[in-house]
Amino acid sequence: MTAALSAPAGAALAVPAASWSPLPALYENGLSLDAADVPGSFATARAQDEGTAGAAPASGGPGKKALLYSLLLPGMGEMSMKEPGRATPFFIAEGLIWASFAYWKVSGGLRRDDYVEQAQLNAGVGVDKESDDYWRIVGEFESSSGSGPGTYEEDLRREARDAYPNDPAAQDAFVASKLPTGDKAWDWSSADLQSSYQAMRENSRRAYNRADYSFAAAILNRVVSVIDVQLLRHKASKERQSRRDAPETRVYADTDADGYGRLVIARRF
Repeated sequence: MTAALSAPAGAALAVPAASWSPLPALYENGLSLDAADVPGSFATARAQDEGTAGAAPASGGPGKKALLYSLLLPGMGEMSMKEPGRATPFFIAEGLIWASFAYWKVSGGLRRDDYVEQAQLNAGVGVDKESDDYWRIVGEFESSSGSGPGTYEEDLRREARDAYPNDPAAQDAFVASKLPTGDKAWDWSSADLQSSYQAMRENSRRAYNRADYSFAAAILNRVVSVIDVQLLRHKASKERQSRRDAPETRVYADTDADGYGRLVIARRF
C-alpha cells in the first residue's frame, strides 16, 4: 500500500526557483502527484518487481539450474547459489563414496586372483577365465567326476534322472553336456584346502558387493543435495518477497514554472 501527500503550488511550501535549480533538470516535465508515476518511487519499483516476478525467467526460475548441477555432482548446486559451507560436506561424501568403490573393487579382484590360484594349485584346475558359477561349483564339490555324494558328476546324474526318468541315453547325454572335462576338471587334495577356497571366494564376493553399494550411496548423496538446493531456493524466494513487502518512506520534491515547490511523500505499507 502506498500513500502520497502533496502540497499544492502557491502554498506555504513555495520557495524561490533558484534554490530548486537542480530539480527541474531531474524532473523536466514536472512531478506527478500520483506516487506510481514518480520516477524511482516505491510504487514504480514495486510495479517493476511485480512485473518481473510475473514473467517466467528463461532459465525456469532462480536456482533452477542448481538442481541439475546437484544431480551431476552433489555440492555443485550449493556452490552455484553461493553456499560453499553447505557444498563442502557433499563434495567430501562424494569423494569418499568413489574412493570406497575403487578400494572394494580392487580388493575383490585381488581376492578372486587368490582363490583362482588356490584352485589351480590344490585342485588341478587349468583355467583362470571362467564364469562365477563355475568357480562356485568348484568350491561345492570335492571333484568334478566320479561316483559318490561329493562329486559334481553324481549331482548331475541325479538331476538327469529327474529330468529323464525312463531314458538312460538322454541321462548320459545330459551329464556329458554339462560335466567339466580337461582343464576345467578338478579334484581337491584335501577338505581343508577346499574350505579355505570357499572362504576366500566368499570374501571376494563380499568385496564386490560392497563396491556395488557405492552406487546406492552416490544416488542418495544426489537426492539429499537436490533437497538441500530446493530448500535454499525456497529461502531465497522468501527473502526477496520480504524485501519487496518491507514498509519504507521516500520524499520527492519539484518546482513548477512559477517557482513554487511541490513535495510528495510516498509510504509503502
